[in-house]
Amino acid sequence: MAACSSRPDGVMSQREMRLFLTDLHLLEGVLAQHPEIAGDDRLQVYYYNALFEKHGITKANFDSSLVYYTKQPKRFERIYANVTRQLEQLEKDVIDGKYELAIPDSILKRPTITDLPALAASYRFTPDSTRTRLAFSIQNSDLMTRDVYHLRFRMRREPRDSSEGVYAALRIHYADGHTDSLSYPIKNDSILRRYHFRLVARRNLAVDSLSGVLLGAKSTKGQFRVTVDSISLKREYIAFMQDSLRSRLDSIPIAPPDSGKKAAPTSKTPTRVVQQEAGR
Repeated sequence: MAACSSRPDGVMSQREMRLFLTDLHLLEGVLAQHPEIAGDDRLQVYYYNALFEKHGITKANFDSSLVYYTKQPKRFERIYANVTRQLEQLEKDVIDGKYELAIPDSILKRPTITDLPALAASYRFTPDSTRTRLAFSIQNSDLMTRDVYHLRFRMRREPRDSSEGVYAALRIHYADGHTDSLSYPIKNDSILRRYHFRLVARRNLAVDSLSGVLLGAKSTKGQFRVTVDSISLKREYIAFMQDSLRSRLDSIPIAPPDSGKKAAPTSKTPTRVVQQEAGR
């Protein structure tokens, strides 16, 4: 590897600088095509750190190298001339169908997590409160197969709460009428428990809606003493796969619901949010 005897330690060689700048321009070009990534500073830091790791350098190394070569305009001009030629050749190769430029899977397949419209952050129910199941139904055209839905909340039921068979549940309703669901019983022992529902849209079908209940019960007679807080519902998905997944769904015939099964609810009113995994 060629090196200048006067080049300080930690400064990249001209060849290393050329290769890094070429990859840097490619990365920035691809990120510009993905606004959901380019608009997230945390994601951008992740991608740039991956680029530094690929080239075995740190941001400090690159910054030092940039300062060093900008003070030597002729060398920097030669480096950028080579970067430009390499990018032009890559563009020609892509146009000619030689290969497709892409961000590595380790970067592109990093999950994106977004909040879904949900219930209020907390509730407290007393003997004077009106009985409620805290039911919800959410329809959103962005919901997609392979999504992972996370519902988290904390709940305390006092022994004086006389509801029977209390549970929380989360359901995914598919366009063909099938439903995947999770449920978990809620104890009345005054212990503040954390619950996490994690439900994956595994069927290769369009998702019609999410629904569920935060306070379902077989019987709701008597006193009502429940506190719920830290409620959140999040969608986890791979951003760059959405168009591909949607395209494949379009080719799947939507079958009618099985006989004897009820079709999934289709309420269009965004209400509330819950989920399960196993509560503690």
